Amino acid sequence: MASNQDEDFGLNAYQNILEDLEQWGESTPVSTPRYSSGSRRHYDDTTLTPTITTPATPASVRQSRGANDDVTEEEDAFSPSSLRSPNVGTGRRDSVGVQTPEPPQGHGTMTEGQHDNEDDFIDTEQLIGDGIDSYRPYHDALLNYLQSRERLSKVMERENEYSMMQIDGDDTMLDSQTQAEAAVEDSEMKFLASLASICLLRGHTNAGSASDDGNVWNEASKNEGNFWDLLSVLRTGGLSSLFYCVNGEEIPDLTLSNDPSTMVESAPADVLDACLGGDDRNASLPLQRLNAALGWIEACHGRKFEEALNNEYEGNDDPILPPPRRRTMWPGTVAALQQQRNGSSSGVFHPDAPLQSAFGGRSSSPVDVSSFLTPDDEVDDARLLRACFVLLQAGRMEDAMTLVNDCGQPWRAVAWTGGEPLSSDGVGNPTRAAWKRQCRKISKKMAQIANTEASSMVDSTGTRGLYPSLAYEAAIMSLLSDNVDTALHNPVFQTWEDGVHAIIRSELGIIEDDVLRSHNSARVAAAEASGGHFPYPGTELDSRDDSDGPQGNDGDLGAALEKLDASPVERIREEGGDPFRNGMTSFLVGQNALKEYIEECATLCLEAENDDEACFLRFITHLILYVDTVLPEFCSQLALPTGMDAAADGSITLRELLIFKYVAYLSLQRDLWPHVALYTSLLSSDNILDTYSSFLIHVHSDQERQMTLKQARDLFPNGLDCYILRNVVRGMVMCDTDKWAREPGEEVAPVGVAPADARMMRSIHWLCYYPEHRPDALVCANMLLRRFLLSYAGKNADASDRDLYAPKVFIEKILPKDLIDVAVDQCQREDEEREDEAIVGSISLPLVQNLEAEFLSIENYLKAHTKYVQFLDAIAKTSPCHKSSSFVDGSQSRQETEIADKMERNAFRQKKMGLCKIIVEFASRVSDSLMEVLTFAGGWLIDVNSNLTDEETESEEAKARSEELEAIRSTFVPRAVFMLQEILDKTAMWLEQIVYDTRAQFGSASKDMLLTLFGSFDETYRSNDDLTIDLLTTSRAAPGYWHKKALSLASIVANDGNGLHETFDNGEMESFLKLMAESYIKLNRCSNGQTFFDY
Repeated sequence: MASNQDEDFGLNAYQNILEDLEQWGESTPVSTPRYSSGSRRHYDDTTLTPTITTPATPASVRQSRGANDDVTEEEDAFSPSSLRSPNVGTGRRDSVGVQTPEPPQGHGTMTEGQHDNEDDFIDTEQLIGDGIDSYRPYHDALLNYLQSRERLSKVMERENEYSMMQIDGDDTMLDSQTQAEAAVEDSEMKFLASLASICLLRGHTNAGSASDDGNVWNEASKNEGNFWDLLSVLRTGGLSSLFYCVNGEEIPDLTLSNDPSTMVESAPADVLDACLGGDDRNASLPLQRLNAALGWIEACHGRKFEEALNNEYEGNDDPILPPPRRRTMWPGTVAALQQQRNGSSSGVFHPDAPLQSAFGGRSSSPVDVSSFLTPDDEVDDARLLRACFVLLQAGRMEDAMTLVNDCGQPWRAVAWTGGEPLSSDGVGNPTRAAWKRQCRKISKKMAQIANTEASSMVDSTGTRGLYPSLAYEAAIMSLLSDNVDTALHNPVFQTWEDGVHAIIRSELGIIEDDVLRSHNSARVAAAEASGGHFPYPGTELDSRDDSDGPQGNDGDLGAALEKLDASPVERIREEGGDPFRNGMTSFLVGQNALKEYIEECATLCLEAENDDEACFLRFITHLILYVDTVLPEFCSQLALPTGMDAAADGSITLRELLIFKYVAYLSLQRDLWPHVALYTSLLSSDNILDTYSSFLIHVHSDQERQMTLKQARDLFPNGLDCYILRNVVRGMVMCDTDKWAREPGEEVAPVGVAPADARMMRSIHWLCYYPEHRPDALVCANMLLRRFLLSYAGKNADASDRDLYAPKVFIEKILPKDLIDVAVDQCQREDEEREDEAIVGSISLPLVQNLEAEFLSIENYLKAHTKYVQFLDAIAKTSPCHKSSSFVDGSQSRQETEIADKMERNAFRQKKMGLCKIIVEFASRVSDSLMEVLTFAGGWLIDVNSNLTDEETESEEAKARSEELEAIRSTFVPRAVFMLQEILDKTAMWLEQIVYDTRAQFGSASKDMLLTLFGSFDETYRSNDDLTIDLLTTSRAAPGYWHKKALSLASIVANDGNGLHETFDNGEMESFLKLMAESYIKLNRCSNGQTFFDY
C-alpha cells in the first residue's frame, strides 16, 4: 500500500524508531491492557485508546494482562463483583445470603470503562443487527492494522540497514529490531482482539431484540466474536500455535517441562506447576494450545453468565441466581419436616437423601417434585447449581463456592475443592485421585437419575430453561472429575460450547492426573526401595490402578473433539455445523482442516447469488486478508472453487476473488461506498485500476466524489488515481446514452439538457478537484465537446440555438472558468520538474497547448453560433418598413408646409436610423465572431504545436482525435462560411428594404435622406462633409457595405493559411462560388450612384 504523501497513507513521517514503536505502544508488546477495535470516525493515525469492551472481556484480553496490572473491579468484567452477590465483591458485608440488587443505571448500554471516555467507544447504533453501519468498524480496524504493519515494516527495514553498520559487540540495534518484530505480533493480536470486541459488542447490543431476526444476528455475532477471540488467544502462543501444522508438519508430541519421576521430594502442586509450564512458559506447543483453548472457552461461558445476569434486570422470568429468600439450605423442606416431626425418623435427613431415594419416587422435574424437597426448594436448588455450573465453566470456581456459601450450603464448596493437589504448605487434597474416582461414580449415577424421566430429555433443542438440581450437580461433578463421557450424556450440556469446554477441561485434567500418577509412582518406588511405609500423605491411595478412568488424547484436539459428533444431544451436533463454530474447530484442530475450512467457506461465498450471506462474506474476507498478511505462502496455496481456473499468468488467487466479491457488494450499497477504497487497495495495480474505475462511474454526488477520490490518493500507489480518473471520465463520456438510467446521488439535468448529456458533462468534475488532474480535464472536456459537435454534424446548416445548447451549457455552467489557465500552468510546472518526479503518462506542454487551441476554437464557434441565432431572431422581429407621419394638413402656408415636410423627413430618417442600429449592431457582432472562427490563428481546430512525442501522435486516442477534428472541420468550417455569408446577405437585403421604403414615400427627396442616414453610420464621416457616393460601400447602413464584406469571403476562403477551402467538397464549393457571383452582382447594383437611387 502506498499514498501520495510519503507513501504512508498521507500520514506524517515518523522522526525516529522510538516514536514509531511508541505510537501504537509497540515498544512494550507484552502485558498490554485492553485495546480499541479501531473503529474511527475519520481516517487518521491517532493512537487507538481506550478499549471497546464486551459484556465480558474476551479471553485474549485477559491473557494479555500482566500479573502486576492494576485492574479495578469496575474495569474487570470477570471480577467477583460481576456476580452482584452482596458478599462477592460489592464491599457490603452487612447482609447474608444472595440478594437481587437493583439494576445499575444504564446497565443495558454501559460497558466497561465507558465512564472514562464515552466518545471513544463504538456507537452501538452501528452494531445493531447486520445493518449498513456495522461494516465500518471492520473497515477501520483493518485500516489501522494495515497502517501499523506498513509503518512497522519500514522500521524493520531501517533496522536492517542499521544492522549492517553495527559495531561488533553492540546489541542496541538487535534489541530494537527484536522490539519491532514483537510489535508486529502485537499489532496482529490487537487486530484480532478488535474484531472480537466488535462482534461481541454487536451481539450484546442485539441481545435485547425481540424479533427472530434480531436473535439470529445476536447469535451469529456472538459466534463470530468467539471465533476472533479464539484466534487472538492462539496467536499469543505464536503463529505456530494459531496455524497448527498447516504446512504438513507432523503433530508435535506433548512433552513436559520437567520429569515428575525425578521430583520425589516435591509436593504434587509444585510438580504440576513445574511440569506443565508454570511461570517458565516452557511447555510444549500442544500443552500451550490446550491451556489457551481452555482460557478461551471459559471466557465464552463467562460472557454467557454476564448476559444472563444482565437479563435479570430486564424482567426475565428465569433469573440466573436464586431469589433473596434463599439464605439457608432448603428452608421450605426444613419447615415442612419440622411440622411433621412427631418423634419419628421421618423428620431426619441429610445431603445424600436425593441419592437414597434415587428411583424410589423422586421426580426429576424441578416444578413437580414428589421427593422430600418442596417444589420451591427444588427450583431454588436447581437455579443455584445452574449458576455454579456456569461459573465453573467460566473458570470462576471461587465465585461458585462463594455463591453456595451465601446460600447456606458450605458443604458443597468444601466438597468441590477435592481436586486441588496437595501443596508444600499442606493445602490441598492428599487423596485427590480417590476423590476424583468417587466423583466420577457419583456423577454417573446422578446423570442416570436425571435422565430417568423422559421429560428431562424431551427438549433436544435445548430451549428448556431449567433442569433438575440433580442434573446440575452431576454436571459439576463430571467436570471436576474430568468425566467427559458422562458430561456429554447429561441433559444440562446442551450447547456446542458446553461440549467443547468439557472436552478441553477433561484433556488437561487427564494430563494432570498422568503427571501426578507418575510422580506418585516414583514416590512409591522410592519408599519401597528405602523400606519405608508410604511416608508421603495419600501415596497409598493414589497408587491404586485407575485403568477404568477417562483416557485422554495427549493434546490432540482433533481426536478429542470428535466426541462432539457422537453426542446424544442433537443441538450439540447441529451447532457443530455452524460456520463460525466449524471455523473454531478447524483452528483448534489445525493441520489440513484449516485449509479445507477456508476453501469451503470461500467457495460458498463466491457461489452465492444473493446478498443474504453478506455478513459471512465480510467475515471470510477479513479472515483471509489476515491470513495473507502473516502467511502469504499458505494463502497463495488455497485452491480456487471447482470450475474456476486461475488466469493464464496464474496471478488470480482465492484472496483476490473474495476481495472482488466483497468490493462488488460494498459498491452496490451507497452507504458502504466509504469502505470500497481500502479493500480495493489490496488488489494488484491492474485490478485496482479496473475495479475502482468501474465503481467510480456510478458515484455522482460531489461530496462522495471528493471522499472516494481522497481515499484513492491516500491508499493507492502514487499516481494511480490519475489513471483511474482517466478511465472513469472516458467511460462516462463515451457511454451509450440510450441506456441511461438515473443513479443514486445524481442531480437533475439542467433545463434543456438531456439527462445522459448532463451525466457526461458532470463527469469532468472528477478531474477538477486537484491541479495535477486539470490537463486531463482539458483532454476529456475537448473529447466531450467533439462528441457534441459530431452529433450535430448531420443536421441542417441553419441549426437553431436548441441544437448546440448542450455544449454551450457545458462550457458556461459546468466547466471551471480557470480550466485552461490551471491546466497550462500545471503542465509548465511539470515540464520544469525532473522527469522522475512527474507521473508516468503526464500530458506534455506542447500537447496541452494544442488542447488549449482546440478548446478555444470550439468555444469561439459556440459563441458565434449564439450571436448568429440572436441575429436571426432580431432580424425576424424588426421590420425595415414603416409609414411616415405627415405634418401637413393643407391649412398651412407655403413656408409652414416646407417646415412640416422637413420635420416629417427628419422624423422618418430618425426612425430608420434606430432600426438600422439594431440590425447593424447584431450583424456586426455575429460577423466579427464568425470571422474570428474562420481566421483563427493557425487554422480553426488545427494543432499549433507539432513538437509531440510518438505516443502522443500514434496512440489510438490521438488518431481518433485527429479523425474527429477533421470531421468537425469538414462540417463546421463550410457551415460557418455559409452562416457568415447568410448574415451579410440578409443584412444587406434588409437595408435595401430601407432604401425601397424611403423612395416609395419621399421620391426624389429620398436620396439626400439616405445619404444622410448612411453618413451617420460611417465612422469617417463628419457632419460638415459633403455627402458622396462613397458612402454606398463604406457606411454600415448601406447595403453595398455588406455585399462588399460578403464578396471578401472569397479571398478568406482561398487563403491557404486558414486552410478553409480544404474542408469544402465539390458541391459546397460550387454553392459558395455561386453565392460569391451573386454578391458581386448585388455589390455592383448597390455601389453605383447613378442607378442605386433609381431602382
